[in-house]
Amino acid sequence: MASRSEINEKMIMQTQKKKVLVVGATGFLGRKILRSLMQHSNVDIKAMSRRGAPKDEFSELEWVQADMMDPASLDAALQGVDVVISSANGYMKESLDADFQGNKNLAEAAARANIERFVFLSIVNSDEAQSVPHFHAKKVAEDVIKQVGIPYVFVRAPAFLDQTSDYIANGFKAGRFYAIGDTTTKWSYILTDDLADYLAKAAAFEGDQINNKSIDVGWSDGAKSQAELVQLISEVTGKKLSTWTVPWFVFQLLVRPIKLFSELGYDMFEMFLFFKKGRFVADISDQERFFGPAPLAKDVITRWAKSNKFID
Repeated sequence: MASRSEINEKMIMQTQKKKVLVVGATGFLGRKILRSLMQHSNVDIKAMSRRGAPKDEFSELEWVQADMMDPASLDAALQGVDVVISSANGYMKESLDADFQGNKNLAEAAARANIERFVFLSIVNSDEAQSVPHFHAKKVAEDVIKQVGIPYVFVRAPAFLDQTSDYIANGFKAGRFYAIGDTTTKWSYILTDDLADYLAKAAAFEGDQINNKSIDVGWSDGAKSQAELVQLISEVTGKKLSTWTVPWFVFQLLVRPIKLFSELGYDMFEMFLFFKKGRFVADISDQERFFGPAPLAKDVITRWAKSNKFID
């Protein structure tokens, strides 16, 4: 039988907060992760930025200045940290340095710091998409994280319904939906608010049952075609949209030439052509076990419409 002091020590350990370092904290998704983490009473937040603390709603958090391309700065940033969440990427800035070398540096620094859990934002079926540079970078990073031997959770996201520049919302304002390739091929979607919530839950999760899991996230009623998405948006908002479609042959014709002047354009075209295969579909069998019930597509689109003030 355990002594009173042993019981007390165990209770103290169970109530101790986890120090969670958010890498990519100043990004569009990173800021949402910070908000989600603030709802968890069992975590203390440490946010990482290359420029230091911002002067905004998050300025009262603990900030550390570090760069994924500078291993020494990562060692300093990881001092006292229990869990890492990484949503950082560089491909939108026409650079995959952070996606390849940066993630390798971060994983190796996390191993040196004996991190208890590495929560890594990955991509659905990235292991099948070697032709898409930033998808392939996620697979390479997953492999590195496994190789360094730290407990991990890979949260594998599908297509974002909303983004920093929300092309669906922008099209809606003009009464249009800009479709990619065709309107019948299905792929999975996620709202970034929900993705941030799942990443925070993975970090705050008590117990090691979640460790070393790869968890796809998506909607409970499955992948949607763009025609189905248009129909749902119209039902929710009461506004009929015209669909403007860029056919697949355009991407197939231009994917090589565009590489000559835009790595980001080439990456996006290869991504669209991967969508064409019908393999960008999330298997959410573990999502509810660890993160709670997956939402219905219509409920997500209703929240998206309200956030954009398309409905009251």
